[in-house]
Amino acid sequence: MKKKLITAGIICSIVLIALTGYYFYSIFTRNIIQLLISQKRMINILIAGSNVYHNNKHKFYGILSINPENNKIGLTFLPPSMRIDLNGKGKDFQKLEDIDMGDFKDLSSALDRDLKIKIPFYIELYSPDIVRVVDLLEGIDLLVLDQVKGSNLFTFGPSYLDGNKVIKYINYAEKNSIYRKYDRIQDVLLSLYYKKERYKKFNNLEFITEAIKSIKTNLLPQEIMSLLKLFLEESELVCTVIPGELDTQGFYYMDNIAYKIYEKEFLTRLVYTEKANPNIKVKILNGTDIPGLARKMRNLLIRDGLNLVEFGTSPYPKFGYTFIINQKGNIANVRKVSEIIGVEKIYHIIDNTQMHDVLIITGKDFAK
Repeated sequence: MKKKLITAGIICSIVLIALTGYYFYSIFTRNIIQLLISQKRMINILIAGSNVYHNNKHKFYGILSINPENNKIGLTFLPPSMRIDLNGKGKDFQKLEDIDMGDFKDLSSALDRDLKIKIPFYIELYSPDIVRVVDLLEGIDLLVLDQVKGSNLFTFGPSYLDGNKVIKYINYAEKNSIYRKYDRIQDVLLSLYYKKERYKKFNNLEFITEAIKSIKTNLLPQEIMSLLKLFLEESELVCTVIPGELDTQGFYYMDNIAYKIYEKEFLTRLVYTEKANPNIKVKILNGTDIPGLARKMRNLLIRDGLNLVEFGTSPYPKFGYTFIINQKGNIANVRKVSEIIGVEKIYHIIDNTQMHDVLIITGKDFAK
């Protein structure tokens, strides 16, 4: 009897060890993202961010949506005052910024009800995480004009920003507006995206494991690597702020009309291949002391059917070369203008308050 008990104990131990081994093997080899990619299913990730830790609550929220069928990538910014009904009863509303990320399942269900988007994944980021990742990526090149007015931390013109400066660049938004911070975040993301060739060397498990070691997420390193592979391949990136308005209680909400706008102008773009808008609005500024360059550029663009909304003299210090600034986040539009005028230098300074989509500043090279 004693031998039987010992034998049974040994067998149970072997089974337990085998099951434990299988569990950890499954965890470390799991790749749900790759499965979704193979099935060409939309992948949605809730991204939450803050400068400092505050009871697992955040000021920045966005939904990263990836369509593996056409490699379209979208980012929907969510205002921190967005109205959320966690229990779905329409009675107990909370602001997004007041929700503990520990309630992710309830939050995911609430966003699914409102936006009709299933969000199974999340990433929580804090400023030190961003600093680490940017520094590991060897910094970012941005153009600084007047988007950080009054700050002596940034050098005018093309600038190299390390991780600390990227955080300050985002936070140094006009009147501390969350919407202007969203513009600055787009500057960073679009600059990374536009020069993604240089970042392909970082898409390996060793780098990703190091980059996310302090980041809270339910995605595994191999799953993030699969996502980055999509980003680094031929893809398109579009960003938007969820449309809506404030009610008398200070909640930001989206009604049926706003949702239709979101569906038509954003969700549809993730499904269909986007072409350049035939009615691209362009502003031209002469960035030199040579008279007539803005007019010369205007005539060139009018000939190709673009919509010139303004031209004049640049208020900025002089540049020796012509460049294009993406102001509405539409890469296809910027590339179209780049092809027409033969200018390859493109920067990203998003400003959705402007009428124009693209700003061109002429340099001395355009006078030749």
